[in-house]
Amino acid sequence: MAVQEQHRQVGDTRTAIAATLTRPDGTAEDLSGLTLKFAMYDSEGSAKVAETSSNVTVTNASAGEVQYNPQAADVDTEGTFFAYFIAETGAGAQDTFPAVRGELKITIHPTF
Repeated sequence: MAVQEQHRQVGDTRTAIAATLTRPDGTAEDLSGLTLKFAMYDSEGSAKVAETSSNVTVTNASAGEVQYNPQAADVDTEGTFFAYFIAETGAGAQDTFPAVRGELKITIHPTF
């Protein structure tokens, strides 16, 4: 997975943080029947958004497309953040996407 960079301004909550989850061979992860979680951390490793299934929506399961709808507290601080999604089965098995930290980069810019 190539680095996906997304940019927001402090306070922007209307546009979701969207991603396409892919396997190591580049094929889309089928999200049918899976529970999805989202998390976002700053460059020091502190949680800005702790792992949560709230506000996570699968937009196209067979294509691996998912999004997280940020809340005001998620985008109230400027900085660079790293995010990931977790796909879990009902039996407790999970995979993290992207598997490499830093491949989903969210930059929150100060307002003008």
